[in-house]
Amino acid sequence: MFSIPVISDRHEWARFGGLKLYDALLGYTDWVMTPPVPPALTDPAPATRAAEIYAELKGRLLSHRYRMGDVLREEEVASWFGASRLPARDAMRQLEHEGLIERSGRRYRVRHYDYHAVQVTYRMRAALEHMSVELAVARGGAADFDRLAANLDAQERLVEAPDRAQFTALDIAFHLDIARLGGNPMLVAELSKLLDRVRLIRSDEIGRDNGPAAALEDHRRILHAIRRGDAASAKAELDYHYATTVRLHDATTGP
Repeated sequence: MFSIPVISDRHEWARFGGLKLYDALLGYTDWVMTPPVPPALTDPAPATRAAEIYAELKGRLLSHRYRMGDVLREEEVASWFGASRLPARDAMRQLEHEGLIERSGRRYRVRHYDYHAVQVTYRMRAALEHMSVELAVARGGAADFDRLAANLDAQERLVEAPDRAQFTALDIAFHLDIARLGGNPMLVAELSKLLDRVRLIRSDEIGRDNGPAAALEDHRRILHAIRRGDAASAKAELDYHYATTVRLHDATTGP
């Protein structure tokens, strides 16, 4: 079975440039992985408009409405929202900062994650989620696990839904809710940013993956292991869950 090497100790995090994040997650420092956001605009009206465009465009990006590499022109984005290019540009710069779009010459495009980038993304995800399940097992209770089960029941109702974005939203919520059980806000925040990129990558996988039903079964096995206090099995189930996705990406041709 395909496996993803997990960044499991301080030495490995150092190799991938995440040593300060590793220490922060364990309470050694207060460092945050994401670099500072550019300062807000001084004019509140453009700033507010940019925030609206940012939120709406991000929602579209994470709802599988675009494929990786699709071109996004500032003037077109501005026209979609009846805005000038300035707030559209500011919104797109923020999305670039978050790893969801990228510059391509004088234009933007939906960021393309090649095979190497997908591998790195999932290795980082595995490291964070392994920590999540360890904390969830240690700190979660029956009521917490029941809420996770309710999410899975909602997922089941959407398995045949024509809009895959609805299932994806619950899928991401399930993983973040596990992280929240650990009571570590930094872990939740960093995982949330990473899962946004996973959602973007998933837009190129729909139609080639095993579909929502298979993902739901993976989620049930993960929750079952957490319920019985078996963090090792939960992490193994997570690794299998990742592997079914990563193997869709070819080292030569890309997704």
